[in-house]
Amino acid sequence: MNKRTALVVIGRYKDEWQTLSPTQRRDFIARVGRTASTLKLTPVTGYRLTATPGAFLEIWEADDPVAVERAVKNLQAIGYTRYVDARWLIGERATDAPSDGSGDT
Repeated sequence: MNKRTALVVIGRYKDEWQTLSPTQRRDFIARVGRTASTLKLTPVTGYRLTATPGAFLEIWEADDPVAVERAVKNLQAIGYTRYVDARWLIGERATDAPSDGSGDT
């Protein structure tokens, strides 16, 4: 049995986010995506939390728990916390699938 490690981000955009132009926002979101992709994190799901404007929940997964820890550090390094008030939760789940993602059992 293999394990997947999840990075759960519960966040809310800060006022600084509103000062960015649409182009700057797109660029920032692209940097977040590149950071996750470089560390082989897979987006699982994301939600906008309607009760709190600007709030969201995202779940990313990786085979390697070290990759998830590096992702948090890299996101902080690119200024994620400047624009997002984020809570980072890391967890594991067991999976029957091979860790190479092939789906063969």
